[in-house]
Amino acid sequence: MILARLSSAIRTQNWFAVALEFVIVIAGVVIGFQIQGWNETRQGQLRVAEALERLQRETEQNIANLRVRNDNNAARTADQSVMIRVAMSGEGTPEDVETFERAIAQLMYFSAPPIQEGSYRALEQSGDLTLIDNQELISALNYYQGAVIWIETQHGSFRAGLTTFTDTLNEFVFHEPTDDPLVTHARVDLDLLIEDPRRQSALVQMARMHAIFGQYIIGLEDQTAELCERLALETGRPCEVPS
Repeated sequence: MILARLSSAIRTQNWFAVALEFVIVIAGVVIGFQIQGWNETRQGQLRVAEALERLQRETEQNIANLRVRNDNNAARTADQSVMIRVAMSGEGTPEDVETFERAIAQLMYFSAPPIQEGSYRALEQSGDLTLIDNQELISALNYYQGAVIWIETQHGSFRAGLTTFTDTLNEFVFHEPTDDPLVTHARVDLDLLIEDPRRQSALVQMARMHAIFGQYIIGLEDQTAELCERLALETGRPCEVPS
């Protein structure tokens, strides 16, 4: 219809009508682009809002997992204190010896921090991370990711360090089968251990490495909680850590 009116206006040399039709066409195109832009912006905002909600829930679960790890680390540290005391003195109550052997068996178990990052990776890979216009939030996310990467690097270094003590540990620790085929019992030759101060020193160093890395995990829990509170400002939902 617009083309028909435009052709008619040109034939009759009604230049005002021609100009008016051009203005109408151009305005329609501009408005169409604006509406498309608004829709794309709105869709991007919805994607980011959904992604931040998923990221907050993932962060809440990470806090819960880190709390469990820190509780376990505290119990392990207490066992290792008994382990060091028995290793240095060569004496202990039956309960101390049981704790001593349990601590010995756990020395080489050194798992990575229980952190999930699927939501952040999905946000990053989809490109939706660039849709976040809050620079403070971007800085908080980048800072946290840097902290996680550093922890993972330290885990690899500490894990390699513990492996160097494996031969020393094998000199006085013997693994015996139990009724459970998946579980072995660590029997420690205490007399053989205390014969050589270097073996005692190895235990001390291993326990020290566990304690240091345990402090890193405590710090990571605090940083994760800070990120959760920051995300809560964006989502409008309080940070709720599952029990």
